[in-house]
Amino acid sequence: MAEAGEPYTTPMPQVRPEPPPRPRLARLIYTALAAVGTAVAIVLVFTAFSGDRPGAAPTPFHQGRPGTGPAVSASPSASAVPRPVRLPPVPTALSMVVHPGAGTPAGDFVLDKKSGIGYAGFAAPWRTAAHPAPFTHTQRAGRALIVSCPMPGTVPGGLTTPEAYRAVAARAARWTLRFQPEGGSLDWTASEPLRRGTGWLLGYRVTYRIDGRRHASEAIVAVVGTGGKKPALLFATVPDTRQELYRDLNMLFWTLRPM
Repeated sequence: MAEAGEPYTTPMPQVRPEPPPRPRLARLIYTALAAVGTAVAIVLVFTAFSGDRPGAAPTPFHQGRPGTGPAVSASPSASAVPRPVRLPPVPTALSMVVHPGAGTPAGDFVLDKKSGIGYAGFAAPWRTAAHPAPFTHTQRAGRALIVSCPMPGTVPGGLTTPEAYRAVAARAARWTLRFQPEGGSLDWTASEPLRRGTGWLLGYRVTYRIDGRRHASEAIVAVVGTGGKKPALLFATVPDTRQELYRDLNMLFWTLRPM
């Protein structure tokens, strides 16, 4: 915010005769240039706020720091996202890929009572970790992360249709990008209704570079209707350095349910 400076004085300028009226042609040129400038300003404003319009091409996002992976040491907030993120259009139907491998053995079934959902808990290398706000349950395996909580932020009313839940899931996916490395780009890998209850699942793959090498992380974001004031959010992300844990993303989707 600019601050006012100290008052100052300057010598009074010499009064000069008023210039003659501009010729008609000059006035026309001036008016045309002003109209062009106004049109350009309008275009720039619409461009700046067109990040999520259908058909917009995906662009790189900048959220965390390069190579840091998911970071949940501090309470996330809107201010944690340094700039708007343009997401590719969300598919109306895209089945989640079933990853190969046996996955991690189940260690427990998570009952997140505050969020109102239950889902698979896993044995080692996963471990239950501290729950920084707004999360109410956290599992970690190195840089791999599974968290749940009531949906952060303001949630629109009237979540009764799959389309409404899909729109909210897209907002939730954008919110989760703050836990991804910086300088990546996103592609959707799943978009489908939940197996149990009402809600929507989105999957995405984020690609980025660490020390000049290309890496990727697989992630899922699920918004679950629970009958409460807010739906629940389940978010999980696994970097390509732990590909043996990709199958656990499938298990989370298969076991997720409202409680």
